[in-house]
Amino acid sequence: MSKNAVVRKHANILSQRHPAFNRLVKVMGDINFDIPSWRRIDDAIVYTVIGQMLSNAASNAIIGRLKQKFADSRNIILWASRTAGRKGPLYGVSQRKRKTLHSWHEFSKRNNGVWKKWTSMPLEKYQDKITGIWGFGQWSADMIAIFYLARMDIWPETDAAIGRVVSAIFGNESTVNIRKYVNGCETVAALYIWELLNRNLLNTFNIIQEA
Repeated sequence: MSKNAVVRKHANILSQRHPAFNRLVKVMGDINFDIPSWRRIDDAIVYTVIGQMLSNAASNAIIGRLKQKFADSRNIILWASRTAGRKGPLYGVSQRKRKTLHSWHEFSKRNNGVWKKWTSMPLEKYQDKITGIWGFGQWSADMIAIFYLARMDIWPETDAAIGRVVSAIFGNESTVNIRKYVNGCETVAALYIWELLNRNLLNTFNIIQEA
């Protein structure tokens, strides 16, 4: 089954589980996502580490400048590893983020190609592998899993945008209930929520919901 077919299947399941998801799917229609968005592990690491706590525009601007300087993500990681001990930001990249890229560089040298197993690895085991690398937390694990590994079982509840939309459209629903609604369709639920924000339709959605 193609990725787009999986998205449609999961969207249909979500729409049957809760009225808010039913409205969300109707408002958004079919959404086509090119996942994995990152084809190389080095790209996934650079975009995830530098993008954390930044807007897409800010992170893309920084990464664009770095690629002009260093050509590709592999060279960016090597540069960050060499400069991890220097204090303060360099080219807009904080020392902590350079140290995180350095920790990935050291991990990848010791575990060459291990990420090829992460797609089919049990979720908790995969998350433990990622969060065991210095500087990588749950958000990083989720972004790599969705946009590099193309896993369909990721509910990125630590993502600020996901939290904001969930609060807006589900109100006081408990975290336990939300997880039940998205169970088995976690990634697709997140993709629909992000796309709602990308199209700047949250206010429109809320008006429809209240009508």
